[in-house]
Amino acid sequence: MNPHTHFLFPFFIALVLYKLSILSFKFAIICGLIGMLVDLDHYVEHIIHSKSNRFSLLSTWTNSIKLHRFVQRSFIHEGTGFTILTIIFMVVFLIDYKIALILALGYYSHIYLDHLWVNKPHYFRFKISRFYFKESHFAIFLDIILVISSLIVYFI
Repeated sequence: MNPHTHFLFPFFIALVLYKLSILSFKFAIICGLIGMLVDLDHYVEHIIHSKSNRFSLLSTWTNSIKLHRFVQRSFIHEGTGFTILTIIFMVVFLIDYKIALILALGYYSHIYLDHLWVNKPHYFRFKISRFYFKESHFAIFLDIILVISSLIVYFI
């Protein structure tokens, strides 16, 4: 999934919790940002494995979307990282349940979307400036549903 989907999904869930007076709107936005930030490991892996343009965000993006020269995910996307972060969330829960909820919503929604993401046969591929994009019909449909649902929840 692309970053905007990783933002929209946890944001929508947190927005529902905002409407139920469990979280603040600020925390809903932070939850969405955390959902996106899980993919910073792509950048770290690019720095570790790339032979050129190590710190280039454009090069990281191009490798992730188009080239796939090396594995882009770190341990946090796998079972070991999942277990470690679950333990950390439980410890944080003992300190502040809202912070633990925000972290868990952002992380687990990201992992869920990544595992939901199976190679879909139909993609829209396009390039804007030097950035390559690849969106499946499923991802576009999901984004539209999440935007519409978020607007409905926010304005009700």
